[in-house]
Amino acid sequence: MFKKIAVLAIALMMLLVAGCGNSNTKNESGSGDAGGKQTVTMGFWGTAEDLKLYKDAAAKINEENNDFQLEIKQYPSSEQFWDTLPAEIAAGVAPDFIKVSNEGAYEYISKGLFTSLDEYIKSQNLDMSIFNENVVNVWKVDDKQYGIPNTMNAAMFFINEDMWKEAGLGEYPKTWDEVYEAAKILTKGEVRGIGINLHPYHITNYLKSYGGGWNYGDNIASEENIKAMDFVLKMYEEKLAVTPKELGLGWDGEVFANEKAAMTTGGYWYKAFLKDANPDLKYAVLPIPEGTEKGSSMISDAYVLLKDSKNKEAAVQAAYKLTSEEVQKQFMAIGHNPSRTALSEQYFNENPEFKEIEKALDYSTDWEYPEKTKMFTDKLSEELEAKVLGGNGKSAKDILESIQQSIK
Repeated sequence: MFKKIAVLAIALMMLLVAGCGNSNTKNESGSGDAGGKQTVTMGFWGTAEDLKLYKDAAAKINEENNDFQLEIKQYPSSEQFWDTLPAEIAAGVAPDFIKVSNEGAYEYISKGLFTSLDEYIKSQNLDMSIFNENVVNVWKVDDKQYGIPNTMNAAMFFINEDMWKEAGLGEYPKTWDEVYEAAKILTKGEVRGIGINLHPYHITNYLKSYGGGWNYGDNIASEENIKAMDFVLKMYEEKLAVTPKELGLGWDGEVFANEKAAMTTGGYWYKAFLKDANPDLKYAVLPIPEGTEKGSSMISDAYVLLKDSKNKEAAVQAAYKLTSEEVQKQFMAIGHNPSRTALSEQYFNENPEFKEIEKALDYSTDWEYPEKTKMFTDKLSEELEAKVLGGNGKSAKDILESIQQSIK
């Protein structure tokens, strides 16, 4: 989830330039023929395990259809993908469609690098009702569908069970006010009550729980956002919170694994990380606590169509086939919650520690980062670190207004 947005922003500018000079030359990986079939390429970055899953899925898809030949292209990292893509587009060898996260996707949609899928969904009678309605909506901008969702999950709140019990606390908190009271008791010695990473992922969830959000850059200094930011700053001012940078750690998961904070916002990836980092750690997982209402971020990967794809219909058909029940069950086996409603229930049965999160899928929403994502995320981190670590005198309102001004 920790996107290298600086790399993506540079790549975005290069993509816009490369796209202007793109030719229609046929190519082996993106639009050639394979035994009379159109060749369609899907690009992604991920693990060797992901690659095997995709290659197996492609082999079966190719065996069962006569319309296209699906090829899989793996990139070692998101950075290398976005570094390489501009040159591939210019050379006419870019993938037809790619798998991306919704965190930060809006910038690429707004710049026209991803193509709306609506006409292809309609022409091929693709049934989008098989997916959770909320995750389908996450991939809509201006009522246009830009992604076929593959996975989904809501942001989470983690609590160290042993610390909670040793402190003599009762029921787990449902609101930030209850978190605040618990943090005062849990803060002891070198342990802070809560870890708050000054990263957009985490701050966004505080805002949403107060009825706010980034709203694509519109009205960032709203009353709701100010209330949420006031709470975050209060936790630091009263020395109840800690950020990874204060401890010389890389991210919030390390803070929690090293038991330097009793509570933290996080995500489903904590499960695999904690299994290795601290296998004896017992933890509870809850929805993001309420500020003034229920609210949190939806985390989703989806297949999106690149604007320069030469086989758009075949690419959308291939993307949809990659969300089949069989393929999504394989994703579920490696820890992902499928976007198919029927399979999601099974996921939570197989991952009972996340069961409380299931209800949050109904109200979790997109990140809605501003179009100038790199500028926004840099400014957000800069302002919060200057306040929390540097001790400047800015208020929550001052910080949010400064961010708003920076992206105009």
